[in-house]
Amino acid sequence: MTRPTVMEGVLVALLGSVVMGPLALSLGLLLGPALAAQASVAVLVYAYILYTLARSGRTTGRVTLALLSAMLLLGSVAWATRWSTVVLLAVALLWAVRACVASRSLVAAGLHGLLCLLGLAAGLWTSRHSSNSALAVWSFLLIQALGGLIPPCLPRSTARPHGVHREADPFVAAHQAAQQALRHLEAHAR
Repeated sequence: MTRPTVMEGVLVALLGSVVMGPLALSLGLLLGPALAAQASVAVLVYAYILYTLARSGRTTGRVTLALLSAMLLLGSVAWATRWSTVVLLAVALLWAVRACVASRSLVAAGLHGLLCLLGLAAGLWTSRHSSNSALAVWSFLLIQALGGLIPPCLPRSTARPHGVHREADPFVAAHQAAQQALRHLEAHAR
């Protein structure tokens, strides 16, 4: 995967916040004000999911994830669910896609989920205090820009007992550690 940089994420956040106003206005004219907010969230999150899938470099399952995301987001808007339900579904879907394409460990997937929750909190806080959807999108996507800093797989600890060298065969390393422990016990027994 060619991981996006933080600066690329900032540019995506800027683009998303600029697009939010005209998108909400045009969807409000097409669908009415009742569905405009849900549809705007669904369209922006779907665009971000497509961006994530395109940047992932993976070809396996990309179309399936894109179609599944579209069906879930369109279904949530078509059933006229509440705005909060659409937002929670969109954030969960975004986390699931990022966990699938950008994580190879459970810890990295959890960090992506934490980032999605922090972005949601920042977006809701900004929306509540400013009543500006573009600023809310900017806050959410700006937090998501930090996803480029999360490694796909966190490195394992290389701590080893003193005197044990890294061997190609783990059995040899275990045997050496056991021999060293026996020598240590012998020395203290005398």
